[in-house]
This record gives sequence, C-alpha cells and structure tokens, in this order.
Amino acid sequence: MASSQPMNHPSVETSFAIQPRVEGRLAWRDDVTLDFEPFRLAYATAYQVDVSGRSVRGVPLSGRRHWSFTTVSGPADVLAPGAGAINVPILTYHYIRVNPDRFDRMGFALSVTPTDFAAQMDWLRDSGYHPISTADLYAFLKGARGLPSKPVVLTFDDGYADFYTTALPILRSHDFRATAYVVSGFVGWPGYMTAAQVLEADRSGIEIGSHTVNHSNLARLSYGAVRSQLVDSKLFLERLLGHPVVAFCYPSGKFNSTVAWQVADAGFSDATTTMFGYRHTLADRYIWTRLRVSGGESRDQFAIAVSTAS
Repeated sequence: MASSQPMNHPSVETSFAIQPRVEGRLAWRDDVTLDFEPFRLAYATAYQVDVSGRSVRGVPLSGRRHWSFTTVSGPADVLAPGAGAINVPILTYHYIRVNPDRFDRMGFALSVTPTDFAAQMDWLRDSGYHPISTADLYAFLKGARGLPSKPVVLTFDDGYADFYTTALPILRSHDFRATAYVVSGFVGWPGYMTAAQVLEADRSGIEIGSHTVNHSNLARLSYGAVRSQLVDSKLFLERLLGHPVVAFCYPSGKFNSTVAWQVADAGFSDATTTMFGYRHTLADRYIWTRLRVSGGESRDQFAIAVSTAS
C-alpha cells in the first residue's frame, strides 16, 4: 500500500485486515509505503484487503481503502478437468511394518517396511509426483476440478494401527494426501486404529473410506447382508467423522455386478478393487483398478511400476 503522505505507522497497522484471514508480516518500506508479506496464500482463492489510518499530522484517510486479488491455481494444477480417461497409478498398501514372521504368508506379502515406505515417498516427491485422494480423481473425471501434474493415489487397506503410528507421520512429512479404507467393526481392536486415531487421520487430510463392517466376502453374501455391510460401515464412519464417507474398497477384491450396483446405491461415489490396472474413467468408478505394493520391491522396481502406469 502506498500513500501520498507520510503515515502514522501504528494507526495503519492496527487497521489492516485481509479476508480470508492470512498470517503474515507487515513492513514499512519507507514513510509512505507499507508491504504485507503473507506466510502462505491458498491457491485459487479471492482475497480482499482493507486498511485505514491517519497521517503523521493526524489527518485520517478519506475512508477505508480496499483492494482485491485472486491467487492462481498453482504451478501443479495443470490437468484440466473432465477428461474421458486418465492414467493414474492407484497404489495399494496394507501394513507399514517390519514383519518378522516369514511363515505368515499373507502378512509377509502385504508388509512394506517403514524404511522402504519412506524411500518410496521420497522417490515420488523427488520425481515430481503429486498424491491425490480417490475423491480428487472422481471430481476430476466428473469435470469438477483439475488435477496436479503426475497424480498418484496412495491407498491403505484395513485400517491397521501402523497406518497411524508409522505411515501417517511419513505422509505428513512429505505433505502427501492418501485414502485409508477402514473396517468399521475392527476399529479399536488390537492391531487396528482406534476411533480417535481414525478421527485424527481424517483431520490431517487423509480421506477415510469404508472397507465394510467385518471384511466380509461380499460376493458370497445375500443382498440384505451386503446392504448391511455397506450402510452400517458408512454410517459408523460418518458419525465418527462428522461428514459424508463416499470412498469404498471391496474386501479382498471380492465383488460381482450386483455388489457393485449396491455400492453405488448405498451412496458411495467410487470403489477400488484388487485387479491390476491404471486407466480410469468415470464409467468404471466402481471397479477402479490398482497396483499392489507387496513389500520387498527395490526402489528401481517401484519406480518402474509407477512410471509405467503414469
């Protein structure tokens, strides 16, 4: 802000206001020019600045001064919404832990060590990838928003405790988004996240999705039982989080066309499978394919898998 006469600094500084509110630093370049350095502005946001005050002679400004500006979408926001199809690797994680039991065939094949996971996140960051949620992918395909360049989706199945204790701190340190599919009936069980941890993950920007009530094989259940698994898990999570839960993942990838229809009918916007693939459309949003990260992959193997799917 520049004035035509020397200003009383305190009177101007106390009147300065910006909406939406932004923390920042006020600094006088000289007696007539005040600079505001925001600590951080949001992308694609309209701001309004208001200021008044008086001169060093005590003469007030003739009314409050107003400025407005809108920030740009951001350097990463380069993919226009509404594409018919897009290649996006949706990575599947389960445990983020060191699994000492090689005879636990399922657990061993689903466990990524914390060291390897951190290295994978480092590679994604250093290679220019931008993690998004399944909600972001759905909104893009629907034409509601753009996507950053080189998008990737990080999904975590089952709601294990090590997602909160191990994966989440690493995701936070990289400022990465993710989608965590929670089995509602297992919340609070040993080895699984507590309700408070699920809530904190949600508040940290993690998209929480449903993984049914008790990880049932939906393809083998009756119509009514499937309905209960979907609706009951959805309601539990929505009451816990205080907002809609619209992402879903089929337990063990088991589903059929009727189950997929029921997922849509229950109010979910998208669902992921265990089938391999990375080409996604709006029409197939209830059978989105993924790339499993089983653990033991070298950094080069991980890089090739993600790069090929992008």
